[in-house]
Amino acid sequence: MIEILCIGQLVADILVRPVERVDFGIDTQRVELIELRNGGDSLNAAIGLSRLGCRVGFVGRIGTDHWGDFLASVILGEGIDARGLKRTAEASTCSVVVLINSSGERIFFYHGGANDLFGPDDVDPVLVAEASLVHVGGTYLLPRFDGPGAAELFAAARKQGKLTSMDVTWDTQGRWLATIEPCLPHLSYFLPSVKEAREITGRERAEEMAEFLQARGVQTVVIKLGARGCYVKPPAGEGFYIPALTTEAVDTTGAGDAFVAGFLAGVLRGQDLAACARLACAVAALNIRKVGATAGMPGMEEALSFMKSEGWAG
Repeated sequence: MIEILCIGQLVADILVRPVERVDFGIDTQRVELIELRNGGDSLNAAIGLSRLGCRVGFVGRIGTDHWGDFLASVILGEGIDARGLKRTAEASTCSVVVLINSSGERIFFYHGGANDLFGPDDVDPVLVAEASLVHVGGTYLLPRFDGPGAAELFAAARKQGKLTSMDVTWDTQGRWLATIEPCLPHLSYFLPSVKEAREITGRERAEEMAEFLQARGVQTVVIKLGARGCYVKPPAGEGFYIPALTTEAVDTTGAGDAFVAGFLAGVLRGQDLAACARLACAVAALNIRKVGATAGMPGMEEALSFMKSEGWAG
């Protein structure tokens, strides 16, 4: 039986580092690294959760190509239940070129591929019934699933007594609130970045963003603030901030997904919201020490040891 079902985006990441700028007037430029890695909001979170000791299932679409073979092998190698992984000959596996500068900041060049074909019918109700928590990652880049499809899934999961959570990515179509508003009343946890929350809500302060989202039905709002940590607003009572832990940022790809993994792992372990947020910040800090979206994802023992070394009890 699985504890958490992660649904949505998975990607073959082609990492290029370091790239400070692109000059099309230069024919060839040397870099230190070009490497194929796994990526995608939902898959990254699933891997993080599995390494933290959670029983994870994954639902998504890949192509019948070499990159699809690669991602399938990663999922199985991480001990993730792959019953929900679908393959299609109608599109190639989703791929992204990630340009990373010497400070660890990055930009993505995205080809949707099989992710663009993923829809509500790809989600097996049997897997939803098994899980305690249903999580969707990669919203805004799942055009056949985003909006009504995701909302229907969340509503059905809540009727079965499941917890629900959602993370989003950047909306290249600019429909921010309109796309996700049907989902909000069915979310136990919503975990956007501060930049995404600003676009969704039109508000500048984290407290105002959370108020806006809770007025539309979200129970607990968790806003990722990057190097500043996070802001958490429970369903009742005051919101609070948790600071980030200082670390060397080698590659921030997957930082938000690592945060989500840590937070939801805390939820599944019955921790209070502050403890969940501290674990999330620790997992994110450890993950960005290595190149790749999940290369630095820690096990629970490593995360707790790191927290203790930083003066957090866990």
